[in-house]
Amino acid sequence: MPTERKVQQVADLEERLGRTVMAIGLDYRGLSAGQMRALRVTLRAQEPSMELRVVKNTLLARAAVNAGKPGVSEISHQATALVLGYEDEVGPPKALRKYLRDSRLEIPIHGGYLDGDVLSADQVEQLASVPSRLELMAKIAGGLNSPITGIAGGINALLRELAAIIEARAEQLDTGDTDAGDAAPSDADTDPEATGVNTDADADPAAEETQNPQTENAKTDAADAEGDSNA
Repeated sequence: MPTERKVQQVADLEERLGRTVMAIGLDYRGLSAGQMRALRVTLRAQEPSMELRVVKNTLLARAAVNAGKPGVSEISHQATALVLGYEDEVGPPKALRKYLRDSRLEIPIHGGYLDGDVLSADQVEQLASVPSRLELMAKIAGGLNSPITGIAGGINALLRELAAIIEARAEQLDTGDTDAGDAAPSDADTDPEATGVNTDADADPAAEETQNPQTENAKTDAADAEGDSNA
Protein backbone atom coordinates (compact mmCIF):
# COMPACT_ATOMS: atom_id res chain seq x y z
CA MET A 1 0.00 0.00 0.00
CA PRO A 2 1.65 3.26 -1.11
CA THR A 3 2.06 5.83 1.58
CA GLU A 4 0.63 9.33 1.35
CA ARG A 5 4.10 10.72 0.87
CA LYS A 6 4.79 8.46 -2.15
CA VAL A 7 1.42 9.29 -3.65
CA GLN A 8 2.28 12.97 -3.41
CA GLN A 9 5.70 12.38 -4.94
CA VAL A 10 4.18 10.55 -7.90
CA ALA A 11 1.60 13.29 -8.42
CA ASP A 12 4.28 15.98 -8.28
CA LEU A 13 6.51 14.13 -10.74
CA GLU A 14 3.56 13.43 -13.01
CA GLU A 15 2.74 17.15 -13.18
CA ARG A 16 6.34 17.98 -14.10
CA LEU A 17 6.57 15.30 -16.76
CA GLY A 18 3.34 16.60 -18.28
CA ARG A 19 4.99 20.00 -18.87
CA THR A 20 8.36 18.64 -19.93
CA VAL A 21 9.45 19.09 -23.56
CA MET A 22 12.84 17.37 -23.07
CA ALA A 23 14.13 15.00 -20.38
CA ILE A 24 17.58 13.52 -19.88
CA GLY A 25 18.37 10.69 -17.50
CA LEU A 26 21.89 10.54 -16.07
CA ASP A 27 23.75 8.58 -13.42
CA TYR A 28 24.57 10.98 -10.59
CA ARG A 29 26.67 8.56 -8.60
CA GLY A 30 30.07 9.98 -7.85
CA LEU A 31 28.85 13.59 -7.85
CA SER A 32 29.30 15.51 -4.64
CA ALA A 33 26.65 17.83 -3.23
CA GLY A 34 28.68 20.81 -4.47
CA GLN A 35 28.88 19.40 -7.97
CA MET A 36 25.13 18.78 -8.00
CA ARG A 37 24.55 22.44 -7.02
CA ALA A 38 26.92 23.59 -9.76
CA LEU A 39 25.02 21.50 -12.29
CA ARG A 40 21.72 23.07 -11.20
CA VAL A 41 23.21 26.57 -11.58
CA THR A 42 24.41 25.74 -15.09
CA LEU A 43 21.00 24.39 -16.07
CA ARG A 44 19.16 27.48 -14.83
CA ALA A 45 21.62 29.77 -16.58
CA GLN A 46 20.61 28.11 -19.85
CA GLU A 47 16.90 28.15 -19.00
CA PRO A 48 15.57 29.55 -15.69
CA SER A 49 12.80 26.95 -15.45
CA MET A 50 15.11 23.98 -16.10
CA GLU A 51 15.69 21.72 -13.10
CA LEU A 52 17.53 18.66 -11.87
CA ARG A 53 15.60 16.11 -9.83
CA VAL A 54 16.76 12.91 -8.20
CA VAL A 55 14.01 10.28 -8.56
CA LYS A 56 13.29 6.71 -7.63
CA ASN A 57 12.83 4.49 -10.65
CA THR A 58 9.62 2.87 -9.41
CA LEU A 59 7.97 6.21 -8.72
CA LEU A 60 9.17 7.58 -12.04
CA ALA A 61 7.69 4.66 -13.96
CA ARG A 62 4.30 5.21 -12.34
CA ALA A 63 4.36 8.96 -12.89
CA ALA A 64 5.43 8.52 -16.55
CA VAL A 65 2.45 6.26 -17.24
CA ASN A 66 0.06 8.68 -15.55
CA ALA A 67 1.48 11.58 -17.58
CA GLY A 68 1.06 9.69 -20.85
CA LYS A 69 4.82 9.45 -21.40
CA PRO A 70 5.73 5.86 -20.46
CA GLY A 71 8.94 6.03 -22.48
CA VAL A 72 10.52 8.29 -19.84
CA SER A 73 10.96 5.26 -17.59
CA GLU A 74 13.38 3.81 -20.16
CA ILE A 75 16.00 6.46 -19.41
CA SER A 76 16.15 5.66 -15.71
CA HIS A 77 18.58 2.99 -14.48
CA GLN A 78 19.85 2.51 -10.96
CA ALA A 79 20.67 5.91 -9.48
CA THR A 80 18.95 8.39 -11.79
CA ALA A 81 18.77 12.15 -11.87
CA LEU A 82 16.46 13.75 -14.39
CA VAL A 83 17.26 16.96 -16.24
CA LEU A 84 13.87 18.46 -17.12
CA GLY A 85 13.43 21.23 -19.70
CA TYR A 86 10.10 23.01 -20.06
CA GLU A 87 10.72 25.54 -22.85
CA ASP A 88 13.43 24.69 -25.36
CA GLU A 89 13.96 21.13 -26.57
CA VAL A 90 17.71 21.57 -27.03
CA GLY A 91 18.22 23.52 -23.81
CA PRO A 92 18.93 20.53 -21.52
CA PRO A 93 21.51 18.92 -23.86
CA LYS A 94 23.31 22.24 -24.31
CA ALA A 95 23.39 22.98 -20.60
CA LEU A 96 24.58 19.47 -19.75
CA ARG A 97 27.35 19.60 -22.33
CA LYS A 98 28.52 22.97 -21.02
CA TYR A 99 28.67 21.68 -17.47
CA LEU A 100 30.61 18.57 -18.49
CA ARG A 101 33.13 20.67 -20.43
CA ASP A 102 33.59 23.25 -17.68
CA SER A 103 33.84 20.70 -14.87
CA ARG A 104 35.78 18.14 -16.94
CA LEU A 105 33.65 15.43 -15.41
CA GLU A 106 32.35 12.31 -17.08
CA ILE A 107 28.78 11.57 -16.13
CA PRO A 108 27.08 8.51 -17.65
CA ILE A 109 23.95 9.50 -19.62
CA HIS A 110 21.17 6.94 -19.73
CA GLY A 111 19.37 8.60 -22.62
CA GLY A 112 16.79 11.25 -23.42
CA TYR A 113 13.09 11.61 -24.09
CA LEU A 114 11.80 14.02 -26.73
CA ASP A 115 8.34 14.27 -28.27
CA GLY A 116 7.44 10.64 -27.55
CA ASP A 117 10.80 9.22 -28.67
CA VAL A 118 13.49 7.67 -26.51
CA LEU A 119 16.96 8.97 -27.46
CA SER A 120 20.33 7.33 -26.94
CA ALA A 121 23.23 9.08 -25.21
CA ASP A 122 24.79 9.82 -28.61
CA GLN A 123 21.58 11.40 -29.86
CA VAL A 124 21.41 13.60 -26.78
CA GLU A 125 24.96 14.75 -27.51
CA GLN A 126 24.02 15.53 -31.11
CA LEU A 127 21.08 17.63 -29.96
CA ALA A 128 23.50 19.83 -28.04
CA SER A 129 24.86 21.04 -31.39
CA VAL A 130 21.45 22.11 -32.72
CA PRO A 131 20.75 25.88 -32.50
CA SER A 132 18.32 26.86 -29.78
CA ARG A 133 15.08 28.68 -30.47
CA LEU A 134 16.61 32.01 -29.53
CA GLU A 135 19.57 31.39 -31.82
CA LEU A 136 17.29 30.44 -34.71
CA MET A 137 15.12 33.51 -34.16
CA ALA A 138 18.20 35.73 -34.13
CA LYS A 139 19.43 34.23 -37.41
CA ILE A 140 16.04 34.58 -39.04
CA ALA A 141 15.75 38.18 -37.87
CA GLY A 142 19.24 38.92 -39.18
CA GLY A 143 18.45 37.33 -42.53
CA LEU A 144 15.29 39.41 -42.88
CA ASN A 145 16.95 42.61 -41.75
CA SER A 146 19.58 42.62 -44.51
CA PRO A 147 17.13 42.65 -47.47
CA ILE A 148 14.96 45.21 -45.70
CA THR A 149 17.98 47.45 -45.19
CA GLY A 150 18.92 47.09 -48.85
CA ILE A 151 15.40 47.90 -50.00
CA ALA A 152 15.21 50.91 -47.72
CA GLY A 153 18.54 52.18 -49.04
CA GLY A 154 17.37 51.76 -52.64
CA ILE A 155 14.13 53.63 -51.95
CA ASN A 156 16.02 56.48 -50.31
CA ALA A 157 18.36 56.70 -53.29
CA LEU A 158 15.41 56.86 -55.70
CA LEU A 159 13.77 59.58 -53.63
CA ARG A 160 16.96 61.64 -53.62
CA GLU A 161 17.28 61.25 -57.39
CA LEU A 162 13.65 62.24 -57.92
CA ALA A 163 14.08 65.32 -55.74
CA ALA A 164 17.13 66.35 -57.78
CA ILE A 165 15.19 65.98 -61.04
CA ILE A 166 12.29 68.07 -59.71
CA GLU A 167 14.65 70.79 -58.49
CA ALA A 168 16.46 70.91 -61.85
CA ARG A 169 13.14 71.17 -63.69
CA ALA A 170 12.01 74.03 -61.45
CA GLU A 171 15.23 75.95 -62.15
CA GLN A 172 14.74 75.36 -65.87
CA LEU A 173 11.21 76.80 -65.73
CA ASP A 174 12.41 79.87 -63.81
CA THR A 175 15.10 80.52 -66.44
CA GLY A 176 12.54 80.23 -69.24
CA ASP A 177 10.28 82.88 -67.65
CA THR A 178 13.21 85.35 -67.40
CA ASP A 179 14.20 84.89 -71.05
CA ALA A 180 10.62 85.49 -72.18
CA GLY A 181 10.81 89.09 -70.90
CA ASP A 182 13.74 89.83 -73.25
CA ALA A 183 12.21 88.17 -76.28
CA ALA A 184 12.02 89.78 -79.82
CA PRO A 185 9.27 92.37 -80.49
CA SER A 186 5.86 91.12 -81.47
CA ASP A 187 4.25 91.30 -84.89
CA ALA A 188 2.43 94.45 -83.83
CA ASP A 189 5.79 96.17 -83.29
CA THR A 190 7.15 95.24 -86.75
CA ASP A 191 3.98 95.62 -88.89
CA PRO A 192 4.21 98.80 -90.92
CA GLU A 193 0.46 99.18 -91.08
CA ALA A 194 0.21 98.92 -87.31
CA THR A 195 2.92 101.60 -86.76
CA GLY A 196 1.60 103.96 -89.43
CA VAL A 197 4.96 104.14 -91.29
CA ASN A 198 4.65 104.17 -95.09
CA THR A 199 7.26 101.93 -96.64
CA ASP A 200 5.85 101.91 -100.19
CA ALA A 201 8.32 103.41 -102.71
CA ASP A 202 5.40 104.47 -105.02
CA ALA A 203 3.66 106.56 -102.39
CA ASP A 204 1.19 109.22 -103.65
CA PRO A 205 2.97 112.62 -104.35
CA ALA A 206 -0.06 114.46 -103.08
CA ALA A 207 0.31 112.65 -99.85
CA GLU A 208 3.96 113.76 -99.72
CA GLU A 209 2.90 117.40 -100.30
CA THR A 210 0.30 117.13 -97.65
CA GLN A 211 2.83 115.70 -95.31
CA ASN A 212 5.33 118.67 -96.12
CA PRO A 213 3.37 122.04 -96.20
CA GLN A 214 6.37 124.10 -95.08
CA THR A 215 8.40 123.04 -98.12
CA GLU A 216 5.60 124.09 -100.50
CA ASN A 217 5.27 127.53 -98.88
CA ALA A 218 8.99 128.11 -99.21
CA LYS A 219 8.85 127.42 -102.94
CA THR A 220 5.98 129.91 -103.42
CA ASP A 221 7.82 132.68 -101.54
CA ALA A 222 10.92 132.21 -103.69
CA ALA A 223 8.90 132.48 -106.92
CA ASP A 224 7.26 135.73 -105.81
CA ALA A 225 10.63 137.27 -104.92
CA GLU A 226 12.06 136.43 -108.34
CA GLY A 227 9.04 138.04 -110.11
CA ASP A 228 9.46 141.32 -108.14
CA SER A 229 13.13 141.60 -109.09
CA ASN A 230 12.39 141.16 -112.81
CA ALA A 231 9.77 143.87 -112.73
